[in-house]
Amino acid sequence: MRIGRSRNRPGPVAGGDVLGRTVVTLGLLLVATAGRPAQAQSPRAALESLTGHWTGAFVVYAHDGTQVDSLSTEHRYRWEDGVQVGTQIDRYPDGRVVRKTARNYVTDDGTLICEVNPPDGAPITYRGRVSDGAIVWHRKTDAGVVESFRERVVDTPTGPEYRINGFGVYPSGDGARSHLHFVGRYRAVHQDVSTGRE
Repeated sequence: MRIGRSRNRPGPVAGGDVLGRTVVTLGLLLVATAGRPAQAQSPRAALESLTGHWTGAFVVYAHDGTQVDSLSTEHRYRWEDGVQVGTQIDRYPDGRVVRKTARNYVTDDGTLICEVNPPDGAPITYRGRVSDGAIVWHRKTDAGVVESFRERVVDTPTGPEYRINGFGVYPSGDGARSHLHFVGRYRAVHQDVSTGRE
């Protein structure tokens, strides 16, 4: 979804930049382990909860609750030498398919980092911390882009669900700002580890 033209803010609604960048980041960012008290969660355990394969929908709303855009997405996460690597495939209603990658890790001081690599732009870095059973991710750029969101995995009667709730502020060259809310709901794709097939 694009609401603007600058590199740091979304373009036209049908385009997909803000939604794409945000979904990349949000989708590839990881959440706290379900069921554990927040004070007992380590940053590594918070990242661990998303290891695997997830599919679902990501929806963007304007500040008045009007739906601006949506997409279906698929995420896969695995560990490589202490870094959680992610791949994401976003499918937009207009038929576009966008693939992205990310690296998630914990710094020596316990800060969570997510480095997102969109296919058509500069890498985006988010910083995070574990708070009240979720990872809270954020970034603020010199251009005035602000994003903040909570991600967590919760147990439901039909299995685990990865949930995203957040917001973004995106300035335009003429001084206007777009204020957006994000909601993501992803379900785990169960794997048969005995055969290596899903």
